[in-house]
Amino acid sequence: MSLFRTASAKDYSFNSESGFWELSFDSRPVRGTRCDDPELGASQYNEARAKFKAKVKNSVKPAHVHEFIELVRWAIDSGDLAQRKVVLEMLQAESEDHYSEIKRRALRVIPSHFDFAYYWIDKNAQRFRVPVELRQEIIASIEGSE
Repeated sequence: MSLFRTASAKDYSFNSESGFWELSFDSRPVRGTRCDDPELGASQYNEARAKFKAKVKNSVKPAHVHEFIELVRWAIDSGDLAQRKVVLEMLQAESEDHYSEIKRRALRVIPSHFDFAYYWIDKNAQRFRVPVELRQEIIASIEGSE
């Protein structure tokens, strides 16, 4: 549970240069940090922070995947045809240059939490460890969809 500090009218000080009341502990451009009335500003600030907190709470991102084999399993279980095809192409790439070309295309179709599995880590060591059975399974899943 993430916490945030709420504002009260006592947290504001008047800035004679700007002509506004300013929140002492937060100078970001958040609604209510600068205002004409500290009571109203505190209410606006707390409401804005509560809305932000609710959005953050509801937008849980999947954990990053670091193993290429997990990418292959995901493609078989959940990937669409284009995603399965690009994963198979990565598995079958004949050279580092060919793999680099495929991974650039993969960035457009594979969800970003898999980037580490195929883009940032030692691709050859990872992809060469994918068992033959899993390779055959991804091929079968593609052939079954076409």
